[in-house]
Amino acid sequence: MPQQSTVPALKHLTVSQLADRLGVTKDYLRRSILGQPDGIPGLKIGRGHRAQWRIRLCDVERWEEGRIACYDASPNRPRRMR
Repeated sequence: MPQQSTVPALKHLTVSQLADRLGVTKDYLRRSILGQPDGIPGLKIGRGHRAQWRIRLCDVERWEEGRIACYDASPNRPRRMR
């Protein structure tokens, strides 16, 4: 019989964890991404200035999927001769 893991799957991220994942500062994340109309929805735990944010991993993944861009370098484009 296989053993079950006692470590629960990570379902929520802290602001620090998300900032590391996105490669931005925590201040930028709070100011420009969390809770913004086109940003990532977050859950505030508590009230006031020191309230802690928790961000659902599924919301982060959905937000990342919406920002994937593919840039075509057009290797077949003719080069200009000088």
